[in-house]
Amino acid sequence: MQELERIIGYKFKNKKLLEEALTHPSYSNNLSYERLEFLGDLILDTLVGIYLFKKHKDKNEDFLTNLKSSYVNKNYLKKICDELGIINFIKHKNCNIKRTDKFIESLIGALYLDGGWRVAERFIKNFVLNRELEPLKDYKSLLLKYSLKNKGVFPEYRVVCEKSSHDKKEFIVEVKIKGIRKVGKGKEDTIKQAELNAAKQLYEKLTKNL
Repeated sequence: MQELERIIGYKFKNKKLLEEALTHPSYSNNLSYERLEFLGDLILDTLVGIYLFKKHKDKNEDFLTNLKSSYVNKNYLKKICDELGIINFIKHKNCNIKRTDKFIESLIGALYLDGGWRVAERFIKNFVLNRELEPLKDYKSLLLKYSLKNKGVFPEYRVVCEKSSHDKKEFIVEVKIKGIRKVGKGKEDTIKQAELNAAKQLYEKLTKNL
């Protein structure tokens, strides 16, 4: 743990917080990263939003929303986790941990509880906001605008399949627009991301030849 503290540039006063942030549910029934991940997700979203709002004073809501998505999406957070080598410090029992991005969020939650807002902010600025990214397209918003403009209705999302195992969940979501035969489907380990994938697929089908 001392090596990780050196990497992130912060020494925990309460070592149990750091231990909790890096413990997978497979390792302990009483201790896991999940509560800290919930907290860290809220803090990350808030601090990134505030930072981008102040930095891009001439940009509209859509730009800021899409740019924030670039900094808080799981693929980017997973890349940070890999760069920091956090996987080497996670306690687990022979699990293939795919969602390492969650441990970035749990670490942020632990940093906030141990050192306060400024410590969490410093970590986010040093390791999350330390590079320029392009805005990600918000396909749910794009599909909503298309649907309202062309059919005057809201897209309809539905979970058509849900699978769960000890360390993994999978959702399949379907999205339709009343009056349009084409359908979008998305698969992911959260409903939110599955909806985004479904919206992307349907939007691309509808605008392919535009």
